[in-house]
Amino acid sequence: MNSPGYVNSRGISLFLAFILVFGSLPAIVTAADIYATIGDTIPLNGTALVTDTVFMFMTGPGVPANGARMDNSNAAVVTGDPSTFTQVPVNDDTWTYTWNTGRVSGGLAEGLYTIYVATQPAAANDLSGVQYSDIQIQLSKAVTTGSLAVLSSPINAQISLDGKYMGNTPLTLTDLSPGDYTILLELQGYRSSEGRVNVIAGQTATYAATLEPVQTPVTPPPTSLPATPSPTTSGNTPITAPTPAPLPWIVVILSIGLVFLWRMNCR
Repeated sequence: MNSPGYVNSRGISLFLAFILVFGSLPAIVTAADIYATIGDTIPLNGTALVTDTVFMFMTGPGVPANGARMDNSNAAVVTGDPSTFTQVPVNDDTWTYTWNTGRVSGGLAEGLYTIYVATQPAAANDLSGVQYSDIQIQLSKAVTTGSLAVLSSPINAQISLDGKYMGNTPLTLTDLSPGDYTILLELQGYRSSEGRVNVIAGQTATYAATLEPVQTPVTPPPTSLPATPSPTTSGNTPITAPTPAPLPWIVVILSIGLVFLWRMNCR
């Protein structure tokens, strides 16, 4: 980090201190690196002596090689043309600039950016002999989705999220939009489990359930009747002759009558 003359090391120290106190940065700031998310607003401060204006620009991924305005990633700075730079006034030897990374025309890509503050309108390739300071800022993409870890005992239960089958447990569902979801776990032979779960961007929610087995009614075995013992025979089963049916009485009477008539005729 160069810090001769007007934008000196004291200015950079103030620059870092103000970011630590007022910035919305998710990580620790070191002497040469700041970590932020695209969309964050980053306050930048420093000290400049003897001048009433400093000229700011940035370099980084997708930005013109020699730098672009702080508010437009496509607007290349031109050495000697102050209007192409982001100009910041100096009051009481102090300059202040708030960099809204979510409001940069042309957008910002994920990556490492270098912010330059110079006392003259000079691009990155023309800073030789110019008093300036620089600092690097690492920008990452904003996290807009969350995750959901689904667990069950026993495992291998079917997962339905808002009525859509998603897989079997255990499973972590990723890239979910923030919000409330209805979750249903089903496993054959077990009672289903249903509930609501809230997914938050950048976080992993958990839904865990112990499935209870379905109680099937126990049917008692049928009562068996006592078996009738069959007679034990050896060899062939004997054939019993049928009992003759008795002659009807009318046949007997007719026979006697016929015999009587035959004898009367013989006399």
